[in-house]
Amino acid sequence: MADDDLWKPRLDGRGGPLYLAIADAMAADIGAGRLVPGERLPTQRALAEALGIDLTTVTRAYAEARHRGLLSGVVGRGTFISDRAAADMAPLAQGDIDMSMNVPPQPLALLRTHLAQGLERLVRAPDLGRRLGYRAAGGGATERTAGAAWLRRRYTAAGLAANTSPHADRVLVTPGAQAALHALLSLLAQRADVVLAETLSYPGFTAIAARLGLRVVAVDCDGEGLVPDAVAAACRGSGARLLYCTPTHHNPTTATMSEGRRQALADVIQAQGLTVVEDDAYGALAATPGTPLAALAPAQVWHVATLSKCLTPALRTAYVAAPDAIQAERFEGVLRTQTQMPSPLAAGLAADWILDGTAATLAEAIRAEATARQRLAADILPPGSYQAQPDSLHLWLSLPPDWTPHAFVQRAARTGLTLVAGDAFLSSDTPVPAAVRLALGAAPDAVSLKGALVRVAGLLAGPRGGATGVI
Repeated sequence: MADDDLWKPRLDGRGGPLYLAIADAMAADIGAGRLVPGERLPTQRALAEALGIDLTTVTRAYAEARHRGLLSGVVGRGTFISDRAAADMAPLAQGDIDMSMNVPPQPLALLRTHLAQGLERLVRAPDLGRRLGYRAAGGGATERTAGAAWLRRRYTAAGLAANTSPHADRVLVTPGAQAALHALLSLLAQRADVVLAETLSYPGFTAIAARLGLRVVAVDCDGEGLVPDAVAAACRGSGARLLYCTPTHHNPTTATMSEGRRQALADVIQAQGLTVVEDDAYGALAATPGTPLAALAPAQVWHVATLSKCLTPALRTAYVAAPDAIQAERFEGVLRTQTQMPSPLAAGLAADWILDGTAATLAEAIRAEATARQRLAADILPPGSYQAQPDSLHLWLSLPPDWTPHAFVQRAARTGLTLVAGDAFLSSDTPVPAAVRLALGAAPDAVSLKGALVRVAGLLAGPRGGATGVI
């Protein structure tokens, strides 16, 4: 094979370990038809030389691809795209279930009613003209007041006095948590700065950190999330002054900090002088959400509360509580340059729902459905095979020793299910966890979800898939 004919993976924008990025690029090229069954791949040494990387990295990439069933080989002839690869990577058919997107189960009857009423009120509102124009970057006074009311509900659910929650002058409205996180990291860090995070973290955060040129240092976690002593050690070892974390229903493991753990972490935050971005995406759904870190170390914690996970992604609205009003003004300046403003219609509808009690009603309905779906998962999946909370939107499924995460995801795709392999959540180059995340909210109803979970249980009980080939 001539050098010009060598297959070279497209690695731009792929995070995580390099060997996995190569295997992922191979799978993507098969799915797009750029690699076809029977096509011969370059030797491992030739590809290593073409990419300018170690031979061992390519060897691991080819081994991973064989585990996924993408490759076959014949002694003396070389390595080829397997006959089954194209079928395995084919797009999912209509009616399949995407369990990769962590969305709340939508109570459509309630939403339809409240959307119709809410939009009708917006149309008839005497200030409709103002709502259709440009607004302040961090939301108008009504929207910020509503955001403060939403956070007050979160604080009182944790057993705190209502007057301890952030006032409206510290609360800003953003077009979703992703926009909030991007703006916050832009404000709080400079290129090459270190930010601490859980070993497994929300991929949206790691993507932002990579784009901003930040160095993420993973911190050890246990069943309750971040280990405070490990946070302190990471501060001393790296000089980090910024921490990102999800204390409630952690994504992807669902780990939730006890009150003692939260206080111990707050003590470390204060002792180390850390600034913290607390991603509370799931706090409003948890029946016992725990005290926000922002209440335990208010001078150092930025609290981010999105409505996407507890109401609906369609609102595309999140609230950020700054440590004080001065820092809120600084943050609003960054929002002005990055997002200009939240959508006045979406933010206005969210505010109306919060202030008239609709948001609380919807959140309770979604929590009840999430709880029912977790009970269904407990009835179907093998006991002890996963981590979850009674009302979490997702679960963290451990795999048997003979499954790799990507092989399991690929085999699940052949049954019509889209799952997420554990390496998607790695915040640094650490060993890939033998687990996958299952989001329970996207299935349209309990019958569909039951069918999906039965398929997952069947994969766990059956033989490991994927042709390994002969080398």
